[in-house]
Amino acid sequence: MKHPVPLFLLIAAFLLAPLAAAATEVVFHDRATVSGRSVTLADIADISPAGLQAERLARIEVALAPAPGTDRELQAVSIIAQLRNAEAARGVIWRGSERISVHRKGTRIDRDRLRQIITGFIADNRDRLPKADYRFTSIQAPSEIVLPTGSLSWTVTPSRPEILGSSSFSVVFRVDGRTVRNCTVRGHLQALAPVVTATANLKKGTIIQPDQVTMARRDITGLQEPVQALNKVVGMQVRRSIHSGRAIEQRYLEQPPVIHKGDVVKIFAIKGPMRISTTGIAARDGRTGDMIRVKNISSSKYVYCRVDAPGIVSVEF
Repeated sequence: MKHPVPLFLLIAAFLLAPLAAAATEVVFHDRATVSGRSVTLADIADISPAGLQAERLARIEVALAPAPGTDRELQAVSIIAQLRNAEAARGVIWRGSERISVHRKGTRIDRDRLRQIITGFIADNRDRLPKADYRFTSIQAPSEIVLPTGSLSWTVTPSRPEILGSSSFSVVFRVDGRTVRNCTVRGHLQALAPVVTATANLKKGTIIQPDQVTMARRDITGLQEPVQALNKVVGMQVRRSIHSGRAIEQRYLEQPPVIHKGDVVKIFAIKGPMRISTTGIAARDGRTGDMIRVKNISSSKYVYCRVDAPGIVSVEF
């Protein structure tokens, strides 16, 4: 005869029996947003319940992210097939959307921002440039570029090392220290400044007088050596003809002769402490420091002398 099992034993057996482990469930979203270069399962799906298996699944990279600021569609069936042999995916229940639209965040740099980057570079290098009002206009650049998110920095390189006269600037963008984009920005760099300008046609050899020059505001980007003070040109001699209205550059000027051909000069002959003087006649014009031929009146011989001052030359022997 069978004896009935006591009720308390049935209850104890039920309580002590191991519970069946709940299956891990992955529910795909229909849309997801990422910021990095890869897409993980945690980016595109909810994984439950929490636990070691969920953590392992969450870290799995399932695809490359689209370019910054763009979208990419992923197929759930392809992801499931990709993970079929992964130990972490054993026993997983897959649910949710069949297609996942993934958008990657990006940092947008428009044309106006590119202009600001170039003008900022010019402002940071003012100590290398002539004193002027600088403007960067007529910009030719992409209407917009999209960069990865992160810590953004850039390096600007002008087409001319001296900056002035540059027609383009190369901008290298870095995100978190990694180079991500090189962009060329073309435009017209203006440097407006008051410079000495001729008010009359100045022929070669002219000694400039105060009424022949004035100060005028000009774009100096095309000038090599603009002069920005009247006292630096008045009394100077013109080396090449300068048209009225044209900016005067330092290379067009030279000191006028202090001795002219045919001038009677004092010749000092020097040897150590010995100093002898005589009279001569200059055979050509000479500026301070020039070596010129001088005829010694006493001997009628020509000697090469250094011009020291108006009417004074010297020779060492």
